[in-house]
Order: sequence, then structure tokens, then C-alpha cells
Amino acid sequence: MRPPAHRAADGAKAVCRRAFFATMAIGAVFTAACGDAAKQASGSSGVLTIATPADADALIPPIVSSLQGKQAVDLLFDMLARPTGPIETVGDGGFAPQLASRWNWAADSLSIAFTIDSAARWHDGQPVRASDVAFSYALYTDSAVASPHAGAFAGIDSVTVRDSSTAVVWWNRRHPEQFFQVAYNLAIMPEHLLAQAPRTALAQSEFARHPIGSGRYRFGTWSRGQLLVFEADTANYRGAPGIARVIWNVTPDATAASLRVLAGEADMLEAIRLDAYEQAVATKGLTLVPYHTLDYAYLAFNFNARSAATRQLFAAHPMRVALSASLDRQAMVHNVLGELGMVALGPFTRAVPAADTTVAQIAYDTTAADRTLDSLGWTRGADGLRTRAGVPLRFEVIVPASSATRQRMATLMQAQYRARGVDMRIAALEPAQFFARVGSGDFEAALNMWHADPSPMAVRDVWGSPRGNDVGGNFGRYRNATVDAAFDTAATTFDPTRRRALFHRAFAEIVRDVPAVWLYEPRNMALLRDRVQPTALRADAWWSGIPDWKVNTGAGAQ
Repeated sequence: MRPPAHRAADGAKAVCRRAFFATMAIGAVFTAACGDAAKQASGSSGVLTIATPADADALIPPIVSSLQGKQAVDLLFDMLARPTGPIETVGDGGFAPQLASRWNWAADSLSIAFTIDSAARWHDGQPVRASDVAFSYALYTDSAVASPHAGAFAGIDSVTVRDSSTAVVWWNRRHPEQFFQVAYNLAIMPEHLLAQAPRTALAQSEFARHPIGSGRYRFGTWSRGQLLVFEADTANYRGAPGIARVIWNVTPDATAASLRVLAGEADMLEAIRLDAYEQAVATKGLTLVPYHTLDYAYLAFNFNARSAATRQLFAAHPMRVALSASLDRQAMVHNVLGELGMVALGPFTRAVPAADTTVAQIAYDTTAADRTLDSLGWTRGADGLRTRAGVPLRFEVIVPASSATRQRMATLMQAQYRARGVDMRIAALEPAQFFARVGSGDFEAALNMWHADPSPMAVRDVWGSPRGNDVGGNFGRYRNATVDAAFDTAATTFDPTRRRALFHRAFAEIVRDVPAVWLYEPRNMALLRDRVQPTALRADAWWSGIPDWKVNTGAGAQ
């Protein structure tokens, strides 16, 4: 998925996320009360309770913006095909059938015909039809819906219905990621239940309160800000899932979330923090499972800030280089994350196949930073802070109050900037306010976290020049024609070596131009009770394998 707002693993997980507190008692009582019934589900057994930092924002795929919402809809709804391992974005070799039992490419590669599995059923018993595919595409791309994912379907001309079981996706030109574009991004929804829902108010529809999909889990109950419960669809056309019930228990406080798993009141925490790491290692009955990440944190400069002085400040490339060179990123990451983090390299993570781990970095160099700031006319006063023509060298950084990691990082940055004479102010905002301001461009600088798409082309949506009013994830309104040209050429390049070289050219130019300071990339460690038997955790979606997980419900299970 290519949302302009999926954020990751340290508290505030995405744009418009809701952070609420659910007490341990609520989760413990609910799990105990439901446990016996869950064991009776045919072909499925046990309960998986996930301590999650935030609630799902929505349960209808086109309007989901949070990772918690994405986790939920991925279990409720099916895609046409599913990845079989590390994501391959070129061609269809890395995918296996899911809702579609097979597909056929046209001779000119401008269309793909998907045949819907004849056994597929919605959770209300109605068959899944090809018309549902066409309807779902129309819903994602309808301007009235204003889906943050609409851009993921750029270049698709239309989706037509050949017959009740065959949907045909048409492109206006060939490109290397055609199959990935539709198979990875298009969740199929039931036309017969959503057709009459108001497009401008999907979140308020009856379907939003009780969604019906075709996935291996069906909707159970949702207590906003507390619990989201899914039940196994034991008659599912792809087979009953291994676990009978999945519960997301909302625990915004990261320490409390870790304690819930350590105490056996929850089964899983998707990413443990440093302050609980050593205790987890020493606690019997727990397993730490490392997995790759598509998340990276960065300090974004706003090139279209409301303040003219701030716009002028960030417009100067030497200033941006000096601001980057002023920060000892290695020391900060070690201080805040220890072995659970590493310095970010640029607008990508090491898990992306096209990652360039040799890209030239802006080195930590306080002498060079001071020399540049002096040359730009910013002189120190008696308080050590710099001014120019009476204007202080000052900017505000907004950070989500729910992210202890980013708040600690901001405090360290503030001290290091002050040592260079830069007055960096910190504004900690509630998640909804933070993401509203980031999305609207109402900030000077933002300490943001991005959950990237597996496709390197998605970097264009975040760091390519805005297209009209559509800024995608480019919240700082950054523009660079060299970057745009590299991505535009890569979009139509089929040769893998040349394509990779073009991505590396774009990455190198972005890092050189410093539209942001690349801060850290988490080393994700999921914390699980030993009774949970997971499959491999994918970097882009650790939750994707939950239907194939098992929970040991026998005597003595931890």
C-alpha cells in the first residue's frame, strides 16, 4: 500500500491515529471470558491478544491511514494475489493466488484478466464476483472518497467485468510494476453492501461499524479506544485460520504495553522498546523475534512554511547541510534506541531491495557547521545563540506526544543544536493534532516516522515534487527536478540493473540536497509469549501471516 501517512513503530503509528488507554483489567477479563468459546471453533483454537499502541482509525480499506487499521483490514479483506516471500515489485513471479485463482496477461501486456476463485464467499455468504473488483477500484479512485491510497493506482486506465468471475485491469502504458500495483494495493470489497454507502461519509456508514469481507477472519466487536476483536472464519474458502480469535488491546503507554506481555496479560507486542528489552530477555516464557523494517524517522524541513523567515531559512542548501552536520546521529540513536536502532541512510530502509547502503552521507562535523553558519551571517550573542540582522536562528519542531522515542530524540537534537547556536523549540502534540498539522503543511519542521512501501517507486510519492495540490507524503513540499527525472525514467525502465542505478541516483541526490535529516531506522523485535507459534514476519506487514499462526492451548502453555 502507498498511503501518504503510514507511520511506524514507536508510539504514534500513523496520520489521524487515535491514542486511547485501555486498562489491563478490561483485556484480561475479556480474554478469560472468551477463551473457552474460542477453543471450540472448528479448525481453529486459542486467542491471540496483541498489545497495540493505538486503535484502528477505520475498517474500510480506502480510508484507512493507520498501521493498526491496515493490520485489521488485511485480515478482513482479500487481495487478488499475495506475496510469497520478500516483496518482488517487478512482474508476478513473487505472488501466489489469493482471491483470484489465476490470471492471464494480454499479449501486449496492457491488461491482466483475473479469474475469481469460485469458492470465495463474503462473510454474509454471498459469492465474490468480478463486479466487486471493478467496484473496489472505483471506490479507491473516487475523488469523493478522497482515499489517501488513490495515487497507488496511477496509470491504471480502468477495470472492466468480462463475466461474473473475470475482472480485467487495463493500463494506458506498460510499466515494470503493473502486477504489483494492483495485487498489492487493491483490497476487494463487497459491492452489494457498500454500493449505497455515501462516498463522502464512508467512515460514518453502517458498513464501517460492522465490516464484512472475505478474509480468513471476520469482524467480531469493536470498543473504540479499547478493544478490536476478530473471529476465525472457520468456513473460509482458503481454510480456517489456526487461531480462533485475535484481539487488539489498545495500550498507548509503551511501558504498560510491555508490562502486559511480560505479565502474561497479552501475547504479543510488535516492537519492544529498549527500556523493556533486558527484562524481556531475562523473563522465562518469552521470545524476541527480530524482523526487518520499512520504517524510518527523519526531521522534515517545510519549504512552504507559513513564516517567510522559516521558508528563507530552509531554502538555503548550505543551511540545511549545516543543520544536518550539527547532529551526531550515531550517538543519539545509541542513546535512545541502543541495539534496537541504527542510523537511517536516506529515504529508504535497508530492507528495500533497491537500498543503497553506500550512499554518501552528510558527515557529523561541528567545525564545518559553525563555519557555514558564520559565513551565512549568523553570529552568536552573549547567550550563545545566533542571530542575523536581529532575527534569531530559531525554528519549531513538532513531535507526537505519544512517541517517547521521538520526544527523547528531539530533546537530544535540541541540545546539540543549541551548542551550535541554533534555537530549536519543541512542540509535543497529541497524535491527531500532529498528523493534522503535518498533512496540512502547518509546521516549520516535524520529527516524523514513515512506513515505506516495498516499491522503491513509492519514494517518488514522498520525496518527488508535488503534483498540483497532491503532495502525497511530501509534507515539506520539497521539489527537485533531478530526483523527479530519475524516478520518471525508472518508472518505464524494465532492465533491472539500469532501474536500480536510477533509484540509487535519486536516493543520492535526495541525501545530498538535505530536504530532511535522516535520523534512525528501528531494529524491530517482536515480543511474543512462547505459546505463540508465528510464521516469518514480513518487513512490510508482520501481521500478514497471522491466519497461519498457532497458539498452544495445552496445559503448561506460557
